[in-house]
Amino acid sequence: GWLISYHREEPMEVRDAIGIDPDSWGFVCALVKATESRASTRDFTISDSDLRQFVCWVEGQGDVIVAIEGSGGLSRTVEGVLRAAGIVFYSFKAAETAEFRKAVLGRNKDNRKDAEAVGRYAMAMEAQGRLDRHRRVWSAEPDLQLLSRSFSGKSKEMTAEVNRLLKTLRQASAELYLALSGEHPQVEIGEKTVKTQGILTLLSREPELGKWKDLSREQMLAAMGGGKYKGREKLIAELLKVVGSIGPVSPALTFLIRSSAEQILRLKAQQSQITTMLEELTAENLEVAALKQSRGIATVTSCAIVAEIIDIRRFAGEDKLASYSGLVLREHSTGKTNREVPSRSFNHRLKDALMTAARNFVLYNPDSHLSGYYRNLIKRGMSPMEATKRVARALVRVIYRKLSALADLQSDL
Repeated sequence: GWLISYHREEPMEVRDAIGIDPDSWGFVCALVKATESRASTRDFTISDSDLRQFVCWVEGQGDVIVAIEGSGGLSRTVEGVLRAAGIVFYSFKAAETAEFRKAVLGRNKDNRKDAEAVGRYAMAMEAQGRLDRHRRVWSAEPDLQLLSRSFSGKSKEMTAEVNRLLKTLRQASAELYLALSGEHPQVEIGEKTVKTQGILTLLSREPELGKWKDLSREQMLAAMGGGKYKGREKLIAELLKVVGSIGPVSPALTFLIRSSAEQILRLKAQQSQITTMLEELTAENLEVAALKQSRGIATVTSCAIVAEIIDIRRFAGEDKLASYSGLVLREHSTGKTNREVPSRSFNHRLKDALMTAARNFVLYNPDSHLSGYYRNLIKRGMSPMEATKRVARALVRVIYRKLSALADLQSDL
């Protein structure tokens, strides 16, 4: 007969855990012990003295799992002091720990239960051998990420303000609105003219549109900021085709026109300052320099990509990076239906930066194979947005190889 022998594995030692739930003023810590059913909690603020006490308290617990709900954002301060102290920690998405809390600790939510849920979830992950994938080895460069995200935020503010300005101009003068939108049949002005420095300066200095007909070409040029610009002289020539039809504008509309124009100019100036700061900050950044080698991918876009990727070694391959960027579909099965749908969990900022890079790459590299690929997709009936997304996915491959090669080179030095 068969001789069967049984080998009894030694049970894995269960470590205690500290779960951390950060908020705007500080964070709550829950010490979850494997031998006790109740967790003990402590509150800390983000003051220097509390952060020192926090590190001492964590070090005093011995070999414990340190886990945080979320990464970056509100948890950035906690992450910073843990890294400085050489303490290994793990991060979980809030959605993951929320589901765990509901299942294990009940639906009533508060900071203490959230912190305890993070700790218990970390212990469960370690018991299943799945904890290490949540280990936070890489860290973002704070200034690079803050500046690139600020630039993006101001772009969104500017878009909203430009739309408000156009809506106001439509009420003040339909003719001028059509002209500055690039839709007037007798006026040759591009649709992006309303965002240019000259027209914005004119609108901020002379917001009473009804008086434009009384301005000479020289006065209108001076109101745009002066200078010998052929573009502005051509713009004035085109504007003169419609200014005669503009009637008096109410004080309310005059105020709103000036206000919007000044706000857009302010945002443009801030973006210019951010761009200068990014150039100075990344003057010796090899990753940013590598991306800027491609025409159309300039300082702001390359900085945004590098800031959101953080470290290319976080990704096992280009497919992982593409998935993190929201540029691939995931399989979704329900019963007999099997289809591909967009991923809900991805880095929106990175996707926006890659889409911008794709648009600019096609624009500034018309003879490249990617631009040809884009044109072929359009000819086949694909929408420009979807075609740009395909180019962005192809750019991920290029970017992954560039940054990976650079990381390998740096590791060999």
